[in-house]
Amino acid sequence: MNTTHPDIETFEDLRRENERLRAELEAIRALSFEDALTGLKNRRYFDERLDTEVDRAMRHETPVSVVVVDIDHFKAINDTHGHLAGDEVLRWVGRFLNASVRDHDVVCRTGGDEFMIILPDADESGAGRLVERIRRRLAGAGAVGECGCVSLSLGASTWSAACDQPRVLVGAADLAMYQDKVKRRTSGRSARYA
Repeated sequence: MNTTHPDIETFEDLRRENERLRAELEAIRALSFEDALTGLKNRRYFDERLDTEVDRAMRHETPVSVVVVDIDHFKAINDTHGHLAGDEVLRWVGRFLNASVRDHDVVCRTGGDEFMIILPDADESGAGRLVERIRRRLAGAGAVGECGCVSLSLGASTWSAACDQPRVLVGAADLAMYQDKVKRRTSGRSARYA
């Protein structure tokens, strides 16, 4: 009685098939962490990676910061120019942010018009420098297609021993971003300036 599968002749065939299945599974896993529109990592990846970075920061007593970025007036962009133009703005912002960070920082698209950046080994001063670098680069950026200039609201927060929950770190950065948005709207700053 022959008990072998007709497509698997040898142990070597079985090993190759196992490797192929592992590679496919890894590819599927990688896709589950990717935002299809921008190619950036998504919210699921952000949450897992931030947990890892906060654990590492607690163990080694090193800093980690988070920057929350929101595209100002994004609904108006979609309503005025259409969703294809809005999609182009999202892709542009993703590329812009990726070009603004260090190699080991992680830019993620975490919601409709919201991005978050994980800054391993960056203290409050380092996070502040990144926010200012983004603002300077954005002030010198040209128009994004037919949408004109894009403005961003930014907020940063740095982990401390009193902040043992990653969601507290994100909440503090989110609050700082909303304060930035309100401050800029009430001061009448140009839409080009972030």
